[in-house]
Amino acid sequence: MEDGTGPKIVPSDLITIIEAETGTSVTRIVPRAGGGASRHGAELTLRHGDGRIEVGYLSFDTRLADPKRSPCFQREVAILKALSGPLAGMGVRAPRFLAADRTHMALLTTLTAGTDKYHEASADDAVGRDFVSQLAALHRVDPNRLVLDGFGDPAIAVSARIRQGIAEARRDNLASAPDAILLLALDWLEANVPPDRGPAVIVHGDAGPGNFLQHDGQVTALLDWELCHFGDPMEDLAQIWVRSLFQPFLPPRAVFTAYEEAGGISVDVDRVRYHRLYFQAGFMVSAHAALHGAPGMRPASIGVSMLFYAAHMRVIVRSLAELCSQTLPDVHLPDSEASWRDRTFAIAIDDIRDVVAPRASDQQAAVKAKSLARLVKFWRARDRYGAAFDAAEIAEIAAALGQAAEPSVARARLALAGAVAEGRIGRAAALTLCHARTVRETALMGDGMGSFRDTYFPELD
Repeated sequence: MEDGTGPKIVPSDLITIIEAETGTSVTRIVPRAGGGASRHGAELTLRHGDGRIEVGYLSFDTRLADPKRSPCFQREVAILKALSGPLAGMGVRAPRFLAADRTHMALLTTLTAGTDKYHEASADDAVGRDFVSQLAALHRVDPNRLVLDGFGDPAIAVSARIRQGIAEARRDNLASAPDAILLLALDWLEANVPPDRGPAVIVHGDAGPGNFLQHDGQVTALLDWELCHFGDPMEDLAQIWVRSLFQPFLPPRAVFTAYEEAGGISVDVDRVRYHRLYFQAGFMVSAHAALHGAPGMRPASIGVSMLFYAAHMRVIVRSLAELCSQTLPDVHLPDSEASWRDRTFAIAIDDIRDVVAPRASDQQAAVKAKSLARLVKFWRARDRYGAAFDAAEIAEIAAALGQAAEPSVARARLALAGAVAEGRIGRAAALTLCHARTVRETALMGDGMGSFRDTYFPELD
């Protein structure tokens, strides 16, 4: 193997499995960023028996202990096999499947040309429309034409799938780390499930900028199929809207127009708004558990995970307030003087930015360095403002619940979550408390969030 760093990045037994599955020899390994938030990644050079060289992209999961990862992996393998075989002519471009291993939840596909940076497209409008047209093509595939391992029965109504998803999310949140924001969102979603207007289709499940490659003015592959499932086609349009919180894309109205012109069904904007919240609430239950649940749970990249956590929770609260026609009040942020420790945090941030990150030996190390810099920025703000922010939140929750103040902000939040779950506090009052919390959390994470501290859904028009 030419790259001596290879065995440190990819487990040796996984290399043996890949070589057996593909009938090749792995001659070189180059570390790459993972294909998704919870994955390691590497570029593999494969030598076939006839001397032919092929380059593949390997991703393997870092959360093997999480039982929810296995079904996602099962569905991703199934859809990529189908798109590389019986569905290859349906107009949906995806990396060609080469091999998979369930033990490591590892997936090997061909390395596809292109960048996932949508804004680098010379004709980004055309690229955006091309991507949307491929979603429309995916939605036109008859789910009954082939068996997709792990997808279940396509005849199950979409509304039934949604209710099941809400029930599972509620159960998971209550079992791991009950949270008032997520419970309020799930309550609203349960009370407002859209009526069925057609059979379930194959949806990508995480569609939008960052999850496709583009090259020379066209989309070369849709990526990250781990959330693929049978569902409502409006889900994929909602996911584009959500991913646009962090990455530029076509305006929502242009997405809807392109989708209908490409043969997609008529767009129901209210359904898209519903699925926006459904999508966010669903994945934030897992994100919340990773940060606040049992010690065994851990996010893949702590600084980045905290950035997205703060942003998504703030957006969920604001979105829920809009859906409920509730006006959220301004929140006062008490100030505090910086301590002597502030300088040590500043020095650490400078070292990571100026020394560690530029000398990182591979792409993954560079990503980790930037993530750690965000974490240090958070702890710098937490050291200065945390005590005052905690005291304000504890007092507000105690007053709203009419009980003695809890000894910690974590206990106070659990008390609020319990009150929401048991119906002992009204939605408007609880949402006001949650809004104050997200404003403070955004302030603490703000220096590490950059422009994302104020991100919100692009306007419809």
